[in-house]
Amino acid sequence: MKTHQHRRGSGGFTLIELLAVIVILSILSVALLATMTDVFRTSEKQNTKILMKSVQIALADYEHEQGDMPRSNFSSTQGTPPNLTNLGAECLYLAICGDKGAAFGKFDDKLVNTDEDQVPKSFPGFQVPTLWEIGDHWGNPIAYFHHRDYLREDPYVTIDKDSQRIDNVVRALKNPKTGNYYEPTGAQMISAGPDGKFGTEDDIASFETK
Repeated sequence: MKTHQHRRGSGGFTLIELLAVIVILSILSVALLATMTDVFRTSEKQNTKILMKSVQIALADYEHEQGDMPRSNFSSTQGTPPNLTNLGAECLYLAICGDKGAAFGKFDDKLVNTDEDQVPKSFPGFQVPTLWEIGDHWGNPIAYFHHRDYLREDPYVTIDKDSQRIDNVVRALKNPKTGNYYEPTGAQMISAGPDGKFGTEDDIASFETK
């Protein structure tokens, strides 16, 4: 009786061997994609941290000239804000980005206005009444709190990766070990991170939280 055997042609592969190669390549592709995704996310977060460092330099210049960090609410001379949304971020912009500000022109390519508000008239040092905010890598406002306003809960509008609006309530951050606020005599900046939601694990702060 003759038996039939699957034979490999000269220099060829069997079907099983080809399938095994395809499976291995698929696994490697998934692993590479996951690694590259992590690399991109890390790079995006690092870009926002670098931006915050640049803003901190402007804040230090402002504090040196004015004797205090910028307010995170409107002063009596500025009048009443059009709304309370994104308020701290807008106050930060007004303080450091005017024509005499410590960061004049420096963050123009980072400005966003997710709540689409304006002041009734232009402020001195500004050509348009748009109440801009300095935005993170994902185009969302970086929340800002002066230490006098750490008890405040601020509404912020962000946009997620699917271009959907998110309404947030943002609070200054506390050290979970001590229960004290970070930067107790200074100011806090907080980015909502890649997911566009404040209060989640991917938030990015202007200070070390671990």
